[in-house]
Amino acid sequence: MDELLNTAPCGFFSFTDDGALVAANDTLAGMLGYASGELVGSRVESLLTLASRMFYQTHLFPLIRMHGKAEEIFLSLRSRNGESIPVLLNAVRKEREGAAVNQCALIPVRNRGKYEDELLAAKRVAEEALRSNEELIRARQELELHARELDRKLLRLEQKNQELTRLSTILAHDLREPIRKLSMFSSLFTQQDREGLSVTGQRSLDRIKVQSARMEQLVLALQEFVSLDETHEPLEEVDLSDVMGNARQLVAERTGMGFELHSGPLPVLQGRRRQLMMLFFQLIDNAVKFRRPEELPRIDIESYLIQHNSYRANTGKYHYTDFARIVFADNGKGFDNRYSDYVFEALRKLDPDSPGQGIGLAIGRKVVENHNGSISVESEPGRGTRFTLLLPLRQ
Repeated sequence: MDELLNTAPCGFFSFTDDGALVAANDTLAGMLGYASGELVGSRVESLLTLASRMFYQTHLFPLIRMHGKAEEIFLSLRSRNGESIPVLLNAVRKEREGAAVNQCALIPVRNRGKYEDELLAAKRVAEEALRSNEELIRARQELELHARELDRKLLRLEQKNQELTRLSTILAHDLREPIRKLSMFSSLFTQQDREGLSVTGQRSLDRIKVQSARMEQLVLALQEFVSLDETHEPLEEVDLSDVMGNARQLVAERTGMGFELHSGPLPVLQGRRRQLMMLFFQLIDNAVKFRRPEELPRIDIESYLIQHNSYRANTGKYHYTDFARIVFADNGKGFDNRYSDYVFEALRKLDPDSPGQGIGLAIGRKVVENHNGSISVESEPGRGTRFTLLLPLRQ
């Protein structure tokens, strides 16, 4: 370590991602009551008080990894004799020889507590004054305005839900009825009737039958997609291993095709069973549908429990909770990875002549989003496809 850094008027240390200290200057060692070089090789948690260890694990280290730095972080060090030393810490993440090293500089702020008490006392005085002045009245008026705006948005959301319900009814009855009649009347043509038609007429009749069947399948798929917005299905404890087994059997029955499926243990999570069944069915069916002709379809499913930030829209907010990370990998045709977002859009197909209605993965994404999770895909032509799901264990 450089001599200037070693004796700088601030503490300095660096550590690897597994928490091992790889450097610590003499200033830090003296501050904590250790000899020069004695801290190297110990754990970074050994420098911290119990509360600061928890803060380091849940906030500080994830912040450094995610953003590459942390600024003006307040925490407490624990000296050799057990004394708590409050410090302000800045950190930066660097790459050295192919590995990440986290470098931290800190200064003691022993008077911070006294200043904070004075600030809190001043804040209490200001708050008492605020209750009796015009600022409080204006704040209440603004709150009322926000409440009315929220009420209007909730009303609009309820209207949207009613529109979706009406659309679902239309898909279930009004659209399917003429399609059924079209299919029925075209099927009434006898062989003798067909022989009375020209070759062009016979071909047109066959196309009417094919297209009416396709239209009915499309309406059914859209109805299934719209039904995912209905929240009547209750949350329950769902064993994903059971869901996967049922989805596997259903795909085999509907397709009549053989395939291999290998899965490790899957977790139990809080969710909507019917929707999760649809998710697993669509992913397994997708692998079978887009198989390579010369190879038996194979699906490998792995699952891990991880700590993941439950905030998705609020940047800078962190609340780490238990998530299941589930990976579906197949040996199918694959596709160009630049279409990794496109494939999740409803009624979008990379190949117009491929089987299906182009809505299966859109259904899968909506199910994941309904469970406050996320789904992504990686693929390569001829090398298969890999879906990664993140699903919280608790809603």
